[in-house]
Amino acid sequence: MTTTIDGFSLDLPPIKAQIIGLAQLHRKQLDEAIYHNELRLGDFCLAQRKRVYDYTRELNEEQRADFYQTYNSELQRLAIDESPHQHENENPANVKVMIGVLVVIAIVLYFVFLAPVLH
Repeated sequence: MTTTIDGFSLDLPPIKAQIIGLAQLHRKQLDEAIYHNELRLGDFCLAQRKRVYDYTRELNEEQRADFYQTYNSELQRLAIDESPHQHENENPANVKVMIGVLVVIAIVLYFVFLAPVLH
């Protein structure tokens, strides 16, 4: 027997790879939901957890505990891993270019505004 949660099929009882796949799907959906202004993230996450809760009611207590242990462990692992939207460290060359541009702007502003007033 299989059940579908958010388009992801799970056996009853699920195998570990399916639980990990569901956690990864939920993390991906959450990452995508962050950029949708019309979504309230709290409601979105609660809806995900409610669908998982409803599914786990079909499992016995031992299977349910194993499911949550695997599901939560995978979500924690994904939270620790680098976010797919995390920016790379700034390139030191970019910082030097920005400082150079700011110096040029400061020099131009000095000669346009302060030099005529001081002379």
